Amino acid sequence: MAGPDDLEQVESGSEEETEFATIAAAATLEEARRKALQQLRKVVPVVVEEDVDFVVLEEGSCGGLFGRGKVEVRVEARLRSRDEVAAADVSGDAGVLLDFIRNVVSLMGIEAHVVVSESADAVKAVIASDNLGLLIGRHGSTIDAIQHLAAIVVNGDRRRRRQVIVDAEGYRGRREQALTALADRTVQRVMCDDAGVALKPMTAGERKVIHLHLKDHPDVETYSVGSEPYRSVVIAPRGGASDPRPVDR
Repeated sequence: MAGPDDLEQVESGSEEETEFATIAAAATLEEARRKALQQLRKVVPVVVEEDVDFVVLEEGSCGGLFGRGKVEVRVEARLRSRDEVAAADVSGDAGVLLDFIRNVVSLMGIEAHVVVSESADAVKAVIASDNLGLLIGRHGSTIDAIQHLAAIVVNGDRRRRRQVIVDAEGYRGRREQALTALADRTVQRVMCDDAGVALKPMTAGERKVIHLHLKDHPDVETYSVGSEPYRSVVIAPRGGASDPRPVDR
């Protein structure tokens, strides 16, 4: 009998594809969903959350005195069939972006799964793959280049341009967190030494993250120096004029 964290393959018929499902238990619903998704990825590495149906089997409870009798949340995660996924066909800008990204990863020789979504002002593609290192590139240089080209393809020569985002399993969020943490550490050094600090060269997108994060800081200001691809951000005391010092990322 399958346990709470076992992965099962369900045969739905001799001529139909195999379905994959898993059940995970955890203290919270979010953690149970995350565990179930991780278990599915052990068998289907490129699966993304948008292709999974989640069913709550047990809502859980806090238990009685001192947590006695506490019941964990149990969630079933079932990979949607290809027909179900295909039913969510996209068109317009999202369809253009999806076709472009699929062609790019195919030409790169990367097996990947691509999911697109859009809002009023933006369209986004999220790529799942076992070969994210090649797709992302050093400091995100490859995925930034793909995103730049995707924006050109999606927007064409229209006047009102939509923001185009290309991500790889949350890479951009993790990178933004790392950059803002670097900015905060550097601010402490700038204030301690009362001298500007030049960070190592970054892409335009990475520099923008630093500038936006510190734009309202009362004690420091930021600006960029150098020429591409060696352009970097300087964090300096607000109103100061000291020469910036380099710092490791």
